[in-house]
Amino acid sequence: MAMCGYRTGLVRDASRPNWQNDAERPIAWSAWYPTEDDPCVERPSGQFFELGEVIWNAALVTNKRLPVVLLSHGTGGTAESIGWLARALACEGYVVLGANHHGNTGLEPYLAEGFLCWWERAADLSVLLSSIGKTEFFANRLNVDQVSAVGFSLGGYTVMALSGARTSLGEFDAWRRASNVTEGGPKEFPDAADSIVALTETSEAFRQSWARHGDDFTDNRLKSVVAIAPAPPVRSFTPQSIERLKLPVTILTGSADTEAPSEQCANWLVSQNDGFHHHDLGHDVGHYTFLDHPSDKSLVGQVDIFTDHKNIVRTQVHEQAANIVLKALG
Repeated sequence: MAMCGYRTGLVRDASRPNWQNDAERPIAWSAWYPTEDDPCVERPSGQFFELGEVIWNAALVTNKRLPVVLLSHGTGGTAESIGWLARALACEGYVVLGANHHGNTGLEPYLAEGFLCWWERAADLSVLLSSIGKTEFFANRLNVDQVSAVGFSLGGYTVMALSGARTSLGEFDAWRRASNVTEGGPKEFPDAADSIVALTETSEAFRQSWARHGDDFTDNRLKSVVAIAPAPPVRSFTPQSIERLKLPVTILTGSADTEAPSEQCANWLVSQNDGFHHHDLGHDVGHYTFLDHPSDKSLVGQVDIFTDHKNIVRTQVHEQAANIVLKALG
């Protein structure tokens, strides 16, 4: 088994502006990949999530083209929040490319636009795949005939959109009203919806994005998808578009998830397409069990995203989930 190399960088999407509408849209990225470099004596420390056993700026393991996994974090998170999975995949020979979604990532100040315009995330992954393959380090090293995508929470929505699911805000509003779900926003930005009127009046970047929410973001390079604890915005997908999906889709959940309850999210997806594969990892597994450990260990048990049921060992759940993902990727 290879060691795990790790590096970060930035690409820009010339086809879309940033939310300030004064430059190209930034896509900060993190990459995990197989390497044979000797491990460092000193392990790097993550900004918020632990980085684990990685080797900064290591060389790629061979000269052959490697399979790719695109990674999408949850709302307000970072690619490193699911680094446990990225490391496991890299050690098995995959290049894992994680996008940090502009305005909706902990690497930047939160912006209402980033929390409202979920669909832009899918385009981030497509642009990242196209752009990073042109960089000196990854040039001619990515096998674009073997591309998969994995997303956690809102990242689950993201990879489903990338596979061909189509968004309808009308569908989402109808579900929200029927389910008595408040409009405001996720707990990371609970009043995001209060900004819609003002942004519509003042932000050209927001108006352009809002108008294309129902666009087709399919990336035909994609061969399979894994959605981990897919979040409520999956209810914005039209049932017809879910039913038409032919790609292998695997969904992982925990029965103790109160942020993205399976009965509202994952179970609905599965009910729309009998080709989807659903794995529930246990009745004590919560939403945030799928996040990596914090770099500051004092946060364990003190912050909700690092607090699990007493019967749960987060590392064991990660190992179980990683094995399922590896099988799903083939």
